[in-house]
Amino acid sequence: MWAYLLRRVLWMIPTFVGILVINFAVIRLQAPSLSDQLSQPSSGGGEGMGGERNADERVANIEQYIGKFRRAGNHLPAVINLRGFTDKDDVLAELRRIERGANELRPSQRLRVETDLWMSGHFYVAPLVDILADDALAEYHGPASEALRLCAYVPPDEVSRAVTRGDASDVAVEQVRATNDLLKKSVIAYRNTEEAGFESSDSAAADKRAAMLAWFGTNEAEYRTSWGRALGATLTETGFVDLMGKLFTGRLYSYSKQQYVFTMIGDRWYVTLWLNIISISIAWGISIPLGIHSARRLGSLEDKVTTNMLFFLWSIPSFFVGTLLLHHLCTDSSTGVQWFPNAGLASKDSIWYSAPRLLLDLIWHGALPLLVLTYASFTALSRYMRGNMLDQLHADYVRTARAKGASDDRVVYGHALRNSMVTMITLGSGLIADLYGGFLFVEIIFSIQGLGLLVYEAALDADAPLLMGSTVISVGLLLVSILVADIMYAVVDPRIRSRYA
Repeated sequence: MWAYLLRRVLWMIPTFVGILVINFAVIRLQAPSLSDQLSQPSSGGGEGMGGERNADERVANIEQYIGKFRRAGNHLPAVINLRGFTDKDDVLAELRRIERGANELRPSQRLRVETDLWMSGHFYVAPLVDILADDALAEYHGPASEALRLCAYVPPDEVSRAVTRGDASDVAVEQVRATNDLLKKSVIAYRNTEEAGFESSDSAAADKRAAMLAWFGTNEAEYRTSWGRALGATLTETGFVDLMGKLFTGRLYSYSKQQYVFTMIGDRWYVTLWLNIISISIAWGISIPLGIHSARRLGSLEDKVTTNMLFFLWSIPSFFVGTLLLHHLCTDSSTGVQWFPNAGLASKDSIWYSAPRLLLDLIWHGALPLLVLTYASFTALSRYMRGNMLDQLHADYVRTARAKGASDDRVVYGHALRNSMVTMITLGSGLIADLYGGFLFVEIIFSIQGLGLLVYEAALDADAPLLMGSTVISVGLLLVSILVADIMYAVVDPRIRSRYA
């Protein structure tokens, strides 16, 4: 038995890792690049990026997008980071690719190369400073200063959240803002034209260049990359490691909701959880006895009526039933007032109710949602239970038990029921995951702020961190649920126990 359990647990590990990799790949593929963002008409990007280089007019947009990419970890290479091995010549080659008139790149390709340079992060700071310090490369000091400012940029709100978590001090926020302001003011204005390429007429270029070099002199230890640090960053400073680190430390942050992902999920889960527990308990509590009862009375009028009625109910979509209940029982009409509330799971002032009154209020609000959720499950489950029981009642071992004089109850509950439960265990293998998942149509119809509605809104907003956190929890619970089902197989089927004994 322990060997069986260990084998199942070991199979869960590669499955879970595979799900994480697939989620990461989907998030990276659906995320737009910085050049795509800046190419939008509202961002002032596109071909206009190569005209007048007035940094003050472009700072807000570019910093906003770069901050967004940094917070999501999309500024990092996906799985292998070789930026630490970049030197001055490599960066200079990229600047020359950006320069107009010096290559055959289309504007969109040039913009992509330029934005990729801006997103390269701290590893590119030292090579860019080396270009600034080289008098022979004066024509590249303008684009190098702009790239340096953006590579060294740190979003202040990212540091503010670190202060909230206790990972940084308030002084760090002010230092980051001061550094960002200093580098922004030190950007050398320049133009990138088809006729002359890079050229600058900034009268304060020398002072700005000196300010950037002085800043780097006081922070050189932070940005100079040793060979060992570059080698270590190859696998550790990647988008995958960054996302997994945030996932397993609870630091996934939803920027559309301005909250931590697992905090939001916890706030919504308790609403969905108790609804699911009650509805699942009712559905299974009704379907199993009803299926057994119907199988034992095969061919009788009672069995025919029950079967036809359940098939009729099964054919009606649950969302249609929910909409009818909402219209007829939760809406005021000329003949009277609504019988049940049409929104939420509690009255607005329920926080002041006594315990008995609060319980009645919860039952009043939850009756119809529970009815729809339960109805959606027990009609199908009862038919499965009936079919499984009939298969067992026609088996040879049941005829043998009857021939030996066993009572009908003994045959059904002592022999056939256990074997009938194998299929039901398979159907119930996702029950634990169902406790997490929300029933979206019920939450929409009855205006319940549950988990299903939260995930639906995240999909509409393309909120990758929230979708990632929700998917990982759901898959993890599903794997646990399947493990429990495997254990139950061993409990009800002696052949599995004997194989791994």
